[in-house]
Amino acid sequence: MKGFGDLIKLDGKSFTFATLICGKTYQEASNLLREAGIDVPSSQYFYRIQKVILEKAQELAEKSVKNHALQLEPGTVITIDAHFSHVRNADECEFVAMGPKGDIVAKFVIVRSRKGKAGNYTDASCQMESVAADQALQILEDTVGKGIVDGFCHDRDNKFRNIVHKHFPDAVEYQDGFHCKKKFELCWKRLTSNEYAKSDMSIVDSKIFHGIKNRLKIFFNTLLDKHISKE
Repeated sequence: MKGFGDLIKLDGKSFTFATLICGKTYQEASNLLREAGIDVPSSQYFYRIQKVILEKAQELAEKSVKNHALQLEPGTVITIDAHFSHVRNADECEFVAMGPKGDIVAKFVIVRSRKGKAGNYTDASCQMESVAADQALQILEDTVGKGIVDGFCHDRDNKFRNIVHKHFPDAVEYQDGFHCKKKFELCWKRLTSNEYAKSDMSIVDSKIFHGIKNRLKIFFNTLLDKHISKE
């Protein structure tokens, strides 16, 4: 039986993999295990193995996305969206396109180059979303061609319309119903606050609309939920 001062040697690859899948940093994991009498590999070894694991994970993820894209059928409507690592001055932006089953069929991540970290982007953060969308949809176009995507659904972001039509010219635009419902409140606020009035005289008296807002909202939401067409 080992004494209290004897450290148990841990396999370096297993330690690195376990640390990553548990969402821990090297320092957090090593401190915990050393307190338990378990020796861990050096940080240099950890980061070297981590690089190998992440590269392999990236390769498998790209294959999975491509396989999902190849399963798309003609007439497909994709759903697209992007998100930033921070609300302002973000260093990263991820764009994804999903198929009807919720599978990711295109993805691209923009990482801005900065001191101490190499990336694939050097311009302003406000353009990251458009660049990521263009790159991802180019990959999707190269994979499935222009005739597969029949439409696209998005959250009313005007940047996406022209980018999608660049790669899929005949795609019909659809707006996400949830975001349309949220837009109702904003439009109502603008209307009743007379935000766009061109004179000092109020063109809308909010009291006039008191009591009918909820009825209009219910009717508007019903149209969205029932998918009533223009016809």
